[in-house]
Formats: sequence, structure tokens, C-alpha cells
Amino acid sequence: MIGFYGGLTASIVILSLFMGAGSHAARPAALGEALRVHGVLGPRFRRFAAAVLPFAEGALGAVGAAVLLTGHQRGLQAVLAVGTALFGLYAGYTRHVLALGRGGPCGCSRQDVPLSRWVTRRAVALAGLALAGAVIAGAGPVRLSAAELITLMLAASACTVLLWSLPAAMHEPTAASVHLPTRATVHQPTETTVHRTAEGVSTRWTSPPAL
Repeated sequence: MIGFYGGLTASIVILSLFMGAGSHAARPAALGEALRVHGVLGPRFRRFAAAVLPFAEGALGAVGAAVLLTGHQRGLQAVLAVGTALFGLYAGYTRHVLALGRGGPCGCSRQDVPLSRWVTRRAVALAGLALAGAVIAGAGPVRLSAAELITLMLAASACTVLLWSLPAAMHEPTAASVHLPTRATVHQPTETTVHRTAEGVSTRWTSPPAL
């Protein structure tokens, strides 16, 4: 079963890379705008990161899929090692932005998902999966039967979607409900109810520092 678990962790990482690249391709300006709002990188580094990161995710995902399907052990280890560094870098960056008390969109989704500790935790989880996959792949090549391959792909797809949706699922956007007066002759003050996020944050983008 070493091949199955190695293939599972590798598949989750590779699918996550494809989802990241696809999200950036769907909204090309979102990443650059998010980096600008974060206010950590200079203009040149922002433009460089916004252009290079989506390409790096897509290229790494494509190479990872190729070596996984061909059973190239060394190649799979190399892809997962680079994936560990990439997701670890993203986790460190988001942790640093949150530690500075700055919010903004995460820039990693087709939706307006704010930067939060759940974005950092997702990146940490993906970095851990990539590292575990690299270690497991080093113990032996990935050889699966047809039934194992089908099970692996279904499990990897489900886990990837759930993991990728975690920040959006844990975010409760602000909302306001206005109660109008019941009588025309009586003026009652408008009551506004603000629904806060799970962390108690009432603004649209701001999230508390990651723990």
C-alpha cells in the first residue's frame, strides 16, 4: 500500500497546483491586486510574483502529473520537494501578512475570499502532504492496480476539493439587515445586525493574525 498512499498525497498536491493555476488564469488581475493590498512586496516584486507564480503552479502540476503517470520515482520526488517549498513559502508569506495585522483578498480563488488563518493552514497542510509524498515515494515506486487507481483518483479529487474550499467554507461574510418602521407615523431607529466571521472579525477583508 506504499504506492497507494504515495500516489494519494502526490495527487492531492498536483491537483491543488492545477486548481491554483486555474484560479489565477480565471482572474489574471486578482493575484496582483491581492499582493498590492497586502502591502508587503514592492511594485517590481509584485509584478514578478503575479506573473511567475501561476506559471510555476501550472508547469509544476503538469510535470508532476507526467511523472506520476509514468511512475518516475526520482522525478516525482523532485516535483513534491519543489511543491513543499512553494506551499511552505506561501504559508510563510500569508502568516507574515496576518502577523502585520493586514488583511485583503487571498488572491488564490475565483471568489472574493479574504486572507485568514485558514489560508495559511491550508498551505501548511499542502506543504506537509507534499513532504510526506516525497518521503513515501522514496520508499518505492508507485505501482497501482486498476481498482486502486480508480479509488486513488476519487479520493484525491474529493480531498483536494474539500481542502481547497476550506478558507471559503470557514469565512462568514458580513451582512446587514435593516428593519423598517412598522407604522408610518412612528419613526424607529434602524437596527443593523452585523454577522461576524468565526474569528469575530466584522470587516470584509480583515482577519486576525494566524496562531
